[in-house]
Amino acid sequence: MTRLSVAVLVSSTVLSTIGPMQSYAATYEGTVNTSILNVRSSTSTTSTIVGKLTQGTTVHVYSTSNNWAEIDFQGQKRYVSSSYLTLKPTVAKTSTTQTYTANENVNMRSAMTTTAPIVTTIPKGATVTYVSTHGATGSWFKVTYGGKTGYVAQRYFTLSGGGTVTPQANATHTTVNNTSMHSSMISTAPVLVTIPKGASVTLVSTHGATGSWAKVTYAGKTGYVAMRNLQAIVTSAPTTLYVKTATSVFSSTSTTGQSLGTLAVGSSVRLVSTHGATGSWAKVTAGTLTGYVPMRNLSETVVAAPVTPYYAQRTATMYSSMSTSRTVVQSIPVGAKVDHLSTHGATGSWYMIRYANKTGYVAARDFSLTAPSTSTEQYGPEREVQVVSNNTPLNVRPTPSTINTAIGTLAHGTIVNVKPVLNTEWGILTSGSFVGGYIHLSYTAPVSTTPPTTGIQRVVSHTSYPISVRAMAERQVAQFGQTDAHRSAPAYLPRAWVSVSGNTGTIVNNQLRVISGVGTALKMSASSTAVTIATIPNGTNIEYVDRQVVGTAVWYRVKYGSMTGFVTPSSVVGAVNILSQPSLTSHAYGQINPGETVTITGQTGTYYTVSYRRPAGHNIRIFDNVWRRASVTDLEPFVNPNNFDQNSQAFYQFLDLSKSAGTTAATLNRVLTNSGTLTNQGQAFINAANQYSINEIYLLAHAVHETGHGKSLLAQGVPVDKDGNALINSSGTRIHPDREVAATVYNMYGIQAVDSSPLATGAKFAFDQKWFTPEAAIVGGAYWIGASYINHPTHKQNTLYKMRFNPANPGVHQYATDIGWATKQTTRIYQTYQTLDSYTLHFDVPKFQ
Repeated sequence: MTRLSVAVLVSSTVLSTIGPMQSYAATYEGTVNTSILNVRSSTSTTSTIVGKLTQGTTVHVYSTSNNWAEIDFQGQKRYVSSSYLTLKPTVAKTSTTQTYTANENVNMRSAMTTTAPIVTTIPKGATVTYVSTHGATGSWFKVTYGGKTGYVAQRYFTLSGGGTVTPQANATHTTVNNTSMHSSMISTAPVLVTIPKGASVTLVSTHGATGSWAKVTYAGKTGYVAMRNLQAIVTSAPTTLYVKTATSVFSSTSTTGQSLGTLAVGSSVRLVSTHGATGSWAKVTAGTLTGYVPMRNLSETVVAAPVTPYYAQRTATMYSSMSTSRTVVQSIPVGAKVDHLSTHGATGSWYMIRYANKTGYVAARDFSLTAPSTSTEQYGPEREVQVVSNNTPLNVRPTPSTINTAIGTLAHGTIVNVKPVLNTEWGILTSGSFVGGYIHLSYTAPVSTTPPTTGIQRVVSHTSYPISVRAMAERQVAQFGQTDAHRSAPAYLPRAWVSVSGNTGTIVNNQLRVISGVGTALKMSASSTAVTIATIPNGTNIEYVDRQVVGTAVWYRVKYGSMTGFVTPSSVVGAVNILSQPSLTSHAYGQINPGETVTITGQTGTYYTVSYRRPAGHNIRIFDNVWRRASVTDLEPFVNPNNFDQNSQAFYQFLDLSKSAGTTAATLNRVLTNSGTLTNQGQAFINAANQYSINEIYLLAHAVHETGHGKSLLAQGVPVDKDGNALINSSGTRIHPDREVAATVYNMYGIQAVDSSPLATGAKFAFDQKWFTPEAAIVGGAYWIGASYINHPTHKQNTLYKMRFNPANPGVHQYATDIGWATKQTTRIYQTYQTLDSYTLHFDVPKFQ
């Protein structure tokens, strides 16, 4: 073969290993992204291992095919799994003479954002080679240094020949809105001409301490415009980028904008322009989509599409597109391992897969993450079911698959006997006119809910809702969900909103907004018993003056119209947002109140990075290092039922909690070993379940989660006074020593223990309910949960998922603020069920548009 023919080889043919490869040209450069990668003699996991590569090693890649990469290893062609290589095209090096000198130690990053990984640190005085300029104001340079290429902030560099680094002179920019050209660098200077939005101007130079003014030429005139009104036209950036993190395409440079579609990992896009002061947004086109995506989700290097192995649970058909009426590509046998490439359809009902060197579409229900235990059908105990198909006849199939033509139908409401086909959602009919035929059990419901005497059964039903998954996530954002997924991510605070002394910053923006649904009382003095001057309506803006601390309680002194008085911190939030990116349009992790102090951890342009813990008594909208406001992107994976495999523990969030598990106190007590005041309370959970029609295993899991295995203060018992006020604080220290202990109360489910003050509110509610023993709290709390959620005649929130997200009325009457609350309950439920020998699992799964 010639050098050229090997360089361009991209077919599925796998070349044999022959001779030294020094004479061949590589198509890609690959970097090992796993700790140890085996190098093999051929494209098979059974072939000889001829060596190993460690993480970070770079190799030359000649071609890729069927998840294998052909590489140069010790002068010979060898093979490795391409899933463990990060690939980028081999590009011929070009020389450049423009160099810059670092004014101080500078981090080179992998992308145009200060949150991107650091490639290397460039020492003060070092010389770098300039590649290109990026960002709306030219605030980022792409450079090479020490054999590495990445992005640096331009403000830290000086031209090697002297002078200040500025955005490229004579570069063409466009206006992002109608803007005035002034005769000098002041907004009150005479206007020479008004430049329309989208017009092209030539940048002459930048001015001001922060480069906030640009001298430009337009229509024969030269003058000054605000730099924020200009957008650089990208000429030197790569025209093709690759998606490294699955992302939505937005209608604007904000994650709160409309989602136009989604991009899968590994797909390519064409870069149109960059936006934001630091180039943190990219305008791209992908197929018919044109919109904006965060730059952090894109890469200049080729990103391998994720491949997940799935197994055929039954004989399946691969089609050329997402329709059973399309061309049949091939038949896939039971147990075959395939590469899952992507999921499609409004309900994720189709998979795009690769099998036997062919790519096509298959019905998702025919595949699972786990291999079938056997190719021979196995059945569960016979049971009686009723067809529930929304008045549409249910097809009876000759095999447990939709591939074959139906042999008949069953009308809605028909009662038949079936045996479930294990590891599937199908049942074989054992009564009626179609004995031996198969029906899909998701369209049936049990006639009797009495637990079987032997065996384990699973019944999955679906409830449809007239809303999309995206709309569900957006409703949850409006309700303010919290997540701890970003606890390590930087949080940004505009410098203009904080006064700094050393590494401590004080919020100086004095605006507050009332967020109490019924309004908040403006008190004459800092006391709950003080005279109420006025009730300030919900949503009203008021002015912060200062604060007063009374004992451990904090009060804000505020101005409301002509009146001055005091309000509680829990009833208001400040106007200052703590942001996820150094941009005012980025997602806000939460707000912060006037007068609060934060720790300054760094600086990016006109933003500080900060650390702050939300004080007790503040509303959950207030920012916290750990618990931050969730975005639509954070929420979508949790609200989409298609993300949870039926064999996973997380699927138990769809368990019908109104049906008993049929277990014993002895079994529950084994689970409750070393669980504080919950130890040996198994019978209490069973009594509660029987009395209020609630699944006893759910009650146990809920209590264990809320009380930290029975060891929280609310579980250990909280002393209260005659009015039910807690006489200990959140650290367990006795407070109000002048008050007599009237009772000790328990709260095992965290009921009414609101985020701003869980101990005080949880104890007060327990006192009002007379929960003076652990058993009383277990049984009494079960009544409250059942009456308020699971068995409520209107809300009917009979699953953990419904309790958290309430799909029938999203954002209303929801049990928790943690977006992961439902799945966090499931591990103990699942584990407890594994100790039982006989039970029926009833699942109610949402189905969205």
